[in-house]
Amino acid sequence: MEWDPTQYFRADDPPTPFALVILNQPINEKAFSVLREHSCITICADGGANRYYEMMRRHGRESLDLPSLIIGDLDSIHPEIRTHYDNLGVPVIEDPDQYSTDFTKCLTYLHSHAHEIVAKKSGSRRPSQQPLNIIILGGLGGRVDQAFSQIHHLYMMTQQQQQESSSALVGHLYLVSEESITFILRSGKNIIRTPGTNRPGSTVVGTESHFLEENVGIIPLSGPASITTAGFEWDVADWSTEIGGQISTSNHIRADVVEVASRTPVLFTLELASRFKRAR
Repeated sequence: MEWDPTQYFRADDPPTPFALVILNQPINEKAFSVLREHSCITICADGGANRYYEMMRRHGRESLDLPSLIIGDLDSIHPEIRTHYDNLGVPVIEDPDQYSTDFTKCLTYLHSHAHEIVAKKSGSRRPSQQPLNIIILGGLGGRVDQAFSQIHHLYMMTQQQQQESSSALVGHLYLVSEESITFILRSGKNIIRTPGTNRPGSTVVGTESHFLEENVGIIPLSGPASITTAGFEWDVADWSTEIGGQISTSNHIRADVVEVASRTPVLFTLELASRFKRAR
C-alpha cells in the first residue's frame, strides 16, 4: 500500500481527489487554508458548522465562504447558524440515527456519493471510478474520549476498505489535527512518501519548503503487532510492539520515502511542519 500524505499541502501538482470533513473541534486554520484550495467538497459534521462559521466570521466571510453541506443529527449546530446557512442555500441533512456519530454519518454519505463527487469536481457528466480520499480536520483535539472515537472510526473504516475490492469508492483517510497528520497503515508493506521533511541531510532549504517535521510515531491499536521499518533513524526488524510494552514514539524520518511492514494495522502519525500547525 502506498501513501502520499503531504500531496495535499504541495503546490506542484493537483492532489488525488479528496473530501474535507470539519468536526466539532478547534480548526487548524493554517492547514485548512491550504486544504480547502483543492478539496472536492467540504462537509461540516453537525457542530463542526459552528466552528466553520466562527472561523469565517473572524475574517468577515461568513456569507461568502460556505461549506458544501452539513450532516448530523443536528443537536449541536446553533439554531441561528443553521438558519444562516439554510438562507444561503447550504444543504443541511438531518440523520437522527443515535447509533452512529456525526463523523460516521459524514463517512457514510461520502462512501455513497464518492464517484459523483469526483466527477463533479472534474466537470464530467459520468460518475468517476477514481477513489475519493478523505481528510478529517480536527480529529484529535478536545476531549480525549472523542479523540479515541475518531481513531476507532478511522480504524473501522480502514478495516472495511481492506475487505472490499480494488474498486472501493473511498480511498485513504487522514486525520489532520493541530500539529499532526495521522492515518491507519494496513497489514502488509506500506510505502509512505515524506518529501520536504525538516531533517538532517535534507536538500530542501527554507522553512517555506517544508511539509513535515522529522518526528513520527507508530502505535499498535488492536493488540500486539510486529513491525519492520526502513528510512527512519531507528529502524527495526520484526519488532514486537503493544500497549503496555514497547511502542515506537518520537522516531525520526531519514528519507524521502519510508517503509513500514506490519502483520496487523497500526496507527501512523507524522508531525506537520510549523507553518501548517494551528496557531495558539
